[in-house]
Amino acid sequence: MLIKDVCQECRLTKKAIEYYEKQGLIKPEIQENGYRNYDDKDLAVLKEVSILRKLGISISDIKTILKSNNKAVALLKCKYILELKLQKTNEQHNCIERLISNYDISREFKIVQNSIDELFTIKERLIQAFPGTYGMYLCIHFGKFLNEKIDSVEKENAYYKIISFLDNIDNFEISKELEEYMENCFPIMQKVEMEKFDSDIFNSVADIESYIENNKETLEEYIKFRTSDEFKDTHAYKIQQLLLKFHQSSGYYDVFIPNLKILSASYAEYTKKLESANKIFLEKYPQTQNLYDE
Repeated sequence: MLIKDVCQECRLTKKAIEYYEKQGLIKPEIQENGYRNYDDKDLAVLKEVSILRKLGISISDIKTILKSNNKAVALLKCKYILELKLQKTNEQHNCIERLISNYDISREFKIVQNSIDELFTIKERLIQAFPGTYGMYLCIHFGKFLNEKIDSVEKENAYYKIISFLDNIDNFEISKELEEYMENCFPIMQKVEMEKFDSDIFNSVADIESYIENNKETLEEYIKFRTSDEFKDTHAYKIQQLLLKFHQSSGYYDVFIPNLKILSASYAEYTKKLESANKIFLEKYPQTQNLYDE
């Protein structure tokens, strides 16, 4: 079946189908004339993906569900997250209703501390604690690992160590120009690119050798650009250098990172895979050794 027929059958746009193919969710046969031929299996997967996306399930979780032999069990995590969101929304709704009836902030402050705060994910709590530029950086850079709940005393302690660390740093200075650049990039990245970016990073770390083999040209062009004088004139380079100096002098690697590993099991697991992937990558591209140390 050709893509125009698939669009009609699955009620999806051409762009959506192409995106799901890039994400590796379907693998249609490519004919000699270059056209893609979608079989019944592809259609079944696309319909499944369409339903799961309408339920608000992320691409990374959909991949897990598609591979699972027990889809009901795989969906339990998504159901748990949805229940937390519903619970939080209900609490927020009730708070608004009480404030409409009687605008008593002192009363609601106590209620919120005891009921709503504990329902927020790590990411939501960090955004609220640090609404400025650095909070945005943290959520862009670590967002995928911050969707867990703080559900133990050890995690709670780690969270407050991170909060104390971030709240007591005073040497992170950023120009108005760079701050505006980050603020403009953040909503765009959130809405358009972040899910794909997260997926690409995870895929590359999980199987770095295949990633290098399949993206050799792109990687070599990227490395060439990153080591060029042209890159050093960009906002991205200036922000990278600013963050590098800040992280080296602030205790970021001694306090923030170790406690983030305690706080987020997914981040702890990711860093182990990342270390192995970095070792392989440096063996193939030794010129990148100091890419982030300049």
